[in-house]
Order: sequence, then structure tokens, then C-alpha cells
Amino acid sequence: MGNVKRIYVEKKAPFAVKAKQLREEIRSYLQIDSVEEVRVFIRYDVENISKEVFEKACRTVFSEPPVDILYEENIETPENAEVFSVEYLPGQFDQRADSAVQCIKFLKEDEEPVIRTAVTYMLIGSVSEEEVRRIKQYCINPVDSRETGMIKPDTLVTVYEEPEDVRILENIPEREDFVDMPQAELKELYELVDGTSLAV
Repeated sequence: MGNVKRIYVEKKAPFAVKAKQLREEIRSYLQIDSVEEVRVFIRYDVENISKEVFEKACRTVFSEPPVDILYEENIETPENAEVFSVEYLPGQFDQRADSAVQCIKFLKEDEEPVIRTAVTYMLIGSVSEEEVRRIKQYCINPVDSRETGMIKPDTLVTVYEEPEDVRILENIPEREDFVDMPQAELKELYELVDGTSLAV
């Protein structure tokens, strides 16, 4: 079992402006009246943090108790609800996660937490598969985001394989006309350099 801690943070009903706005957009722009209610959660997956600092961060960094509800590990899903989560694509800057890391360092400067965030949407109502698909298309910007699974990972640490050394090719005939080289000559040169057959 991994050491990743997961929390969901939801605005209390009087402050859930984004959820109410999304419901109205779904009903007006997408013409989907089957969505009775929308709930929006910010999901935090946190690793490499002490229990004491994590518990303090739950009340000060991840949520504001007067306006937020915090759920640890899971959220209860009604039978008539569809849930999906959206995260940034790899390589995209996650400002919310970065801000959380910096704030935790203020709590304890020697902490080095790893944090990933996602936005979790709960659609309550008799929503069809086609309607869910259209809502996902509306909520997910494919340029910088993607749908992500609901299963908590064992670790957030990404291990990259050591790349191979860059090959240095020697004894290559000096040529400057590769662009205009006939295909047969190009194939012969490739086989000379690489030692393999080039499919053409």
C-alpha cells in the first residue's frame, strides 16, 4: 500500500458558485435538462509529508473551514450520479499544486511534499451516456487537460529511465546533397552507417 494521501475539497452550498454556474451552462448551452445538480471537488493527492504537517495543511492550505468541506480519501457517490476527474496533461504547469507545495514549506521548511491535483465533477440526475460524453467535452480542454482515473496511485514520484548515450557515427562519407540524393544511394548510405537494411 502506498503512502499517498487523498483529499477532496468542496465549497459549502452558499459558496459553490462554480458548481451552480456549470449546472446552468449545461442546462442552457448544452440543453441537457437531466442534470439536477452539479458538485465540484478539488482533489489533492499528497505524498512525502509528515502526518502532523498534513493534518495542519488540511485546515490551512488545502481548505478554508468556514467555506469548504473536506473529505478524506473518498467522496460518497449517489446512485443517480456520474463522476469524472480532470487533470493537467504531463508537462503542463499545475499552479494549484505548486502553490500548495510552497505553502506547506511555510508550515515546515524541511518538508518536500509531492502534490498532484485534479478537478472532480459529480453530475446528479438521470444523465445518459451520450449526455455525459458531451458534458466531458465541454469541461475538458484537450490542449492542456485530460480525464484521469479515480483510483489513487501508489506513488506520485515519477521515475524516468536513464537515456542511452547518443550514438556517434564515424567513417561517414562526406555528402551535402542528402535532400537531392536518389533513393537507392540514400538506402546504400543508410545501410553503410547503420548496418541494417532500410525498408523503402
